[in-house]
Amino acid sequence: MKKTLAFLLLLLFLILAWFSWRWYKETVVCCAEEVPVVAYGPLIFDCSTGEVITNDLWPDKKREIINARPEGKKLLLVGPYFGTEREADGIARAEKVKLLFTEIASDDIFTGARFGGECEATKVNMLHELQYKWITRNDDVIEHLDKTMVFYKYDSDAEITNEQVLNYFSELSSFLKSSGDKIMITGHTDSDGEEAYNMELGMRRASEHRDHLVKLGVDVSQISIQSMGETMPFKPNDTEENKKMNRRVEIQIIE
Repeated sequence: MKKTLAFLLLLLFLILAWFSWRWYKETVVCCAEEVPVVAYGPLIFDCSTGEVITNDLWPDKKREIINARPEGKKLLLVGPYFGTEREADGIARAEKVKLLFTEIASDDIFTGARFGGECEATKVNMLHELQYKWITRNDDVIEHLDKTMVFYKYDSDAEITNEQVLNYFSELSSFLKSSGDKIMITGHTDSDGEEAYNMELGMRRASEHRDHLVKLGVDVSQISIQSMGETMPFKPNDTEENKKMNRRVEIQIIE
């Protein structure tokens, strides 16, 4: 009789233990909060050292960037600087990425910098806040990430009509017609002449380029113009070469 009672108690214990394990497994183990796995893009930056970190997605991404190169274009890499860092830190990051593009001549790659927010918080963003663009860079046109400068060799308001400038405006017009973006064209001058004359000259330069884009089919409502005259020199007005850099229009995407 005692053996039977002991057996029944053991059996009851085993049944209770089994049901307890199932309850624990289904309500505690299965429903414990899972630690999310953070997925990064093909390239990020180490927030402590600024070093470039790539993964197995990088070769395909790099190939995609290189294969998208239009004829005659240069590659612009704009590196991020974070938190309280300086612009120089962003350029340093871009220079490190530049070393990864061994398939492109070094002279065909330019670097710049932009503010990227907080380093750790933006790691999930594609290329960790690095931006790139295939750009035009020559004696007449210098294109940046969102701004382009077109230079005047002579003190004139006549529209520049050489092949390099015409090609740039043809590309710009196609982009504006497809995107609907709006731009600001700003005319600038060197310091020769009276200030009032230079303000008027800058406006004539901006107007010439606006009218050219309109002739190429861009809606005039997409284009705003203004003049800064001689008030915002790109270089000191102390040499003829510097004055040429100040005789320019700047095209900025504003919307």
